[in-house]
Amino acid sequence: MTYFYLAVATLVVVALLLLLRPWWRSGRRVVSADFLPVLNTAIHRDRLTELERDHANGTLSAADLAEAREELQRQLLDDTAAAEVVTTDGSSRRGGIVLAVLLPLAAVGLYAMLGTPAAVLPGEVQAQRAMADMEQLTAKLAQKMEQNPDNPEGWAMLARSYKSLGRWDDAERAYTRIGPDLEKNAELLAEVAELLVQKNNGFDARSRELIQKALRLEPDNMLALFLGGGEAFGAGRYAAAADYWGRLLPRLEPDSEDARMVESSLAMARERSAGGGRVAAAKPAPGRGDVLPGTAVPQDEVHRGVAKSGADASPAKPAANLAATSVRGRVELAAALKGKAGPEDVVFIFARAVDGPRMPLAAKRARVADLPLDFVLDDSQAVMPGANLSSAQQVRVEVRISKSGTATPASGDLTGKSEAVKPGAKGLRVVIDRIEP
Repeated sequence: MTYFYLAVATLVVVALLLLLRPWWRSGRRVVSADFLPVLNTAIHRDRLTELERDHANGTLSAADLAEAREELQRQLLDDTAAAEVVTTDGSSRRGGIVLAVLLPLAAVGLYAMLGTPAAVLPGEVQAQRAMADMEQLTAKLAQKMEQNPDNPEGWAMLARSYKSLGRWDDAERAYTRIGPDLEKNAELLAEVAELLVQKNNGFDARSRELIQKALRLEPDNMLALFLGGGEAFGAGRYAAAADYWGRLLPRLEPDSEDARMVESSLAMARERSAGGGRVAAAKPAPGRGDVLPGTAVPQDEVHRGVAKSGADASPAKPAANLAATSVRGRVELAAALKGKAGPEDVVFIFARAVDGPRMPLAAKRARVADLPLDFVLDDSQAVMPGANLSSAQQVRVEVRISKSGTATPASGDLTGKSEAVKPGAKGLRVVIDRIEP
């Protein structure tokens, strides 16, 4: 912000210097303006005397003398006119002073009207304002919907707004207020299933039922196919997962990150289906600090996300090999930033490949109140099938304290990251010491 103000001030000063140069030059001449006519007359008189002397001596013809006299007269007239302009410089200087005052004021006024003054605020302040604006707009929409409840589109919009704020229970209630139209709309059914996956950190009977309803209504619904593939893969039904993702892939933009991610998952599903891959024992219901559901992965990195089901998506690994497929360390919050985060703010801890897609290879979450926190990231916490920690040559552990409660990156989040390490590294120290701009 300071650099911005300094740059603006510098540009204003440069503009004034360029615009006021004529006034400054005339201002320097105005001191001698009263003497200029007398000085010019004396100079021209001396020059005329020299010309007449040359004519008398025979070195200058009469025709040349006449021409020289005319040239001197023209110069005298020009100099006299310039002197008159200089003597009127008092009013021009007043104009320069007015310009010097009005130009900065006009620049500030136009920026306030047409620019984005909030853009120069610190990132944390911007994030807080954006969140406050979103909360305010959502509250107004909720009030409007209570006054006009017979509006399915409005309830769907309100549900999505609550969902973006991480208010799962409010979003679920808003979806139920849509009424009979909900059961007829495949996209809405898939959205509710996605919400339940986010809320419960995994698939449950209700979310599975909604996915199947959505696919019966619209067999090519992209979100339902994505979620259906994730649920099937997590449950060990690899052929079904390959079928869902195989139908989804042609509908995605070729060579996009979404397409590459689905293509990788599809290849893994086909490989395990052909090889008769086995499924590990079911895990207990996830709780605080357990695996981060795929739907909470940043939306610009994974196409709308998909959570793992209650069954592990990877074959069980012997305990002896676990250290080679995990990274261990400790997360701390820098003392200078402790006042910037509340105890209930969500902390996302995830590992990414140093050379490869930005999709996290393993992730978990905690609270600021849990810090400092010892962590372990391993293949059992893979966000998507086919992309796990042990498949990377080097990884980097990153940590984000989210002001919004979701893993979607936002200005004002507190972040930190480790150096690049190989899977199996221990004793990492990750300090959260930076505020996202």
